[in-house]
Amino acid sequence: MKKLSIKWYTWVEKLKKKACFWSENIGESDVFKQVVKRICKINNIPPQKPKFEVIDNLMVISIKNHLKDGVDLDCFNILNLIYRINGPLGIRFNQQMYLYPNSERLARVTLSFKKEDYDTLNSKMKEFCE
Repeated sequence: MKKLSIKWYTWVEKLKKKACFWSENIGESDVFKQVVKRICKINNIPPQKPKFEVIDNLMVISIKNHLKDGVDLDCFNILNLIYRINGPLGIRFNQQMYLYPNSERLARVTLSFKKEDYDTLNSKMKEFCE
């Protein structure tokens, strides 16, 4: 396993203080989803913006882009949050960008996790929130 940086541990400690204080009664629910939605709320991003859905054996997170040129800041911040959590943990996922037909305009970005990888991510998030 990769050695995690001190900077990342400091960020996780801040995350615990901000988002994990409510997780004591979560039980077996989706901790990662709760953390992402809570961080969105703290940063004044609508918590409905990241859509979580299960399709076959995948967990898919969709983030819609509302800006006509480029990527809106809310979309970018959500992606950044997810990358900052997943990167040091080494959890594998796929990213896809969807464009509007006959244009270069970004419609949405989706991240997909295999069920096993998403369960691993949830168990690691649960450890950090304890």
